[in-house]
Amino acid sequence: MTITLKDGFNTPQAVVDWLAFTVELGRTSHGGYLKNTYAHLGVSHAYPLNKGDGGAATQFEFRMQHPANYAVIEEVITDLEKEYGFVITPKLLGLEVSLDFYHKSTSILALKAMTERLMLSITPPRIINPRIYGKNCDFSGGHMPSRREIKGLKTLYIGNEDCDVLWRVYFKRTDDTFIGENGKKVPKPIPFKEFRARAEVRLQGAILEQFNLVSVSDLRNFRFEKLHSEGLFKFAKRDYSSGQIITNKFSISGAKSLGVNNDSPVSILNLFGRRDSRGRERQLSRHLITDTELTEASRQSLRRLTQRF
Repeated sequence: MTITLKDGFNTPQAVVDWLAFTVELGRTSHGGYLKNTYAHLGVSHAYPLNKGDGGAATQFEFRMQHPANYAVIEEVITDLEKEYGFVITPKLLGLEVSLDFYHKSTSILALKAMTERLMLSITPPRIINPRIYGKNCDFSGGHMPSRREIKGLKTLYIGNEDCDVLWRVYFKRTDDTFIGENGKKVPKPIPFKEFRARAEVRLQGAILEQFNLVSVSDLRNFRFEKLHSEGLFKFAKRDYSSGQIITNKFSISGAKSLGVNNDSPVSILNLFGRRDSRGRERQLSRHLITDTELTEASRQSLRRLTQRF
């Protein structure tokens, strides 16, 4: 039986997990000093991009972790401008938005089951290199996820590091900390009560411009529901009334070799049946129907994030 939000889960919460931006200051500084100065506001590292003699620089890449609202980001930007001045307007480099599912009693079984449901049902607009990482994987580099590979302690990735959009779905039990000026990532366990099932998307490059997120200040009035309107954080499930997924006999053997069947994750099934009777591309495969519970919960969570942020 499929686990539902009614099985002891709190209302899902959307958060900005981190953001990265570049600045060019009017005078030199050091990355370690800047990191320490703004660490209390969530700055995890300030990496120098044009380091000169003595390690001083004017261009830096900043990363902020878990900003609760835009006011925290603005405080960092305002103080930097006051102390150093800006040569150019701070530019947004990347942004990660997460959807978290907490269980009221932190049931491990329930959280693992919800993680599996998220892995099976998440429906990105574009499917690039879906793969599973975790214990007992056949290939260290990840591989095409079939239903038998979906486990609550593994991680589903969709997209590559250099893609504008990179998805990750997993059972969150650690958080990244950043050590040193270069911001070396080190996983750190989080408190038991903060364990949750998570679906997250990292946005960078052209997708930010698509959402008119070019400078850091563009986040001030950003409506996170736009992510949902453009197809992010949507979920689907198999429509068993649609018939056989693959009818071409040559495709059937290939699909089986990849582990594709009626129970495959939506990220795989959505590659098939995307044309209607007139040959036009469908937003969702004819073999799928919307998972209304998760899709509506994500939309409402993003709307609440807009109100908080």
